[in-house]
Amino acid sequence: MDDQPPGYFPNDEPVLRPPWLQDGDGVLPSELIDTRTKLVGRGLPPRDPSEPVFFPGGSPRHNSVGWVLLLADGERVSVDGPIVVGRKPYDVEGFPGARLVAVEDREKTVSKNHAILLPYDGGLFVLDLNSTNGVAVVANRSRRTVTSTEFSPVPDGAVIELGSYLLGVDHVVDADS
Repeated sequence: MDDQPPGYFPNDEPVLRPPWLQDGDGVLPSELIDTRTKLVGRGLPPRDPSEPVFFPGGSPRHNSVGWVLLLADGERVSVDGPIVVGRKPYDVEGFPGARLVAVEDREKTVSKNHAILLPYDGGLFVLDLNSTNGVAVVANRSRRTVTSTEFSPVPDGAVIELGSYLLGVDHVVDADS
């Protein structure tokens, strides 16, 4: 029998952090860390409470690019701030005023509050909101599962899987830049 408690295992691989989360000394700016969240998605062990959850803070440094979400029904949604996507989305703590985008999913694989998308520093990032059927980013011939503890980058032309619902992503260059 294993003496190790269930949940967090300190001998696992270290958490990989995107470069934008560190300053030159490898130190994380305090405004990017939220240590309140203790639970992660279904089927995953609880995270170590001392390991921060990463939320990119602040607005983009420049507005030379924009992002557009392509919904399955053909609707195009401009991403000009945080967007919560789900069957019946509602406000998410820490993102007051986030735009709520409801998607129609007859198969009910999309949770009421499934994911949040956040434009940051010219890029686009996605976070799983503890959805039942998960979130993945498909781009460049690979599929990467998105966690509920760290924002994942979404490249131009990627497809975001919300359960079995597919959400397209386009990167649009501003003509004024």
